[in-house]
Amino acid sequence: MQRVAFVMHVKEGEEEEYRRRHRDVWPAVLADLERAGVHSMSIFMADRQLLLYMETENYAEAVRILAESPESVRWEEYMAPIMEDQSGDAYDPHNAYPEGLPEVFHWQVADGGEGRDTVSKGAKT
Repeated sequence: MQRVAFVMHVKEGEEEEYRRRHRDVWPAVLADLERAGVHSMSIFMADRQLLLYMETENYAEAVRILAESPESVRWEEYMAPIMEDQSGDAYDPHNAYPEGLPEVFHWQVADGGEGRDTVSKGAKT
């Protein structure tokens, strides 16, 4: 399982619209995420900054599948007018899933109840 996170921004004044749209994500987009092997996705929001986190079987394959899905592309085009990329530049709906942030630390309870930790050695997730 790969864990991927990246940063984006909502355009100033569009914060509530961003939240509203994500209360009603299109069912076809959710089906595409599942078909692409995405097991979970969370988006965290602090002011205008967004942190997207997902767990997927294969990130590169998931990106390929989503980029080839007409409904997922249409969703990204729908979101583009209210978003910016991680640098604050125009959001590119055809590059909706950029290279993820490097993972430096991960911890979870292992089977059997004892904790285990994983420290990434500079590898991309």
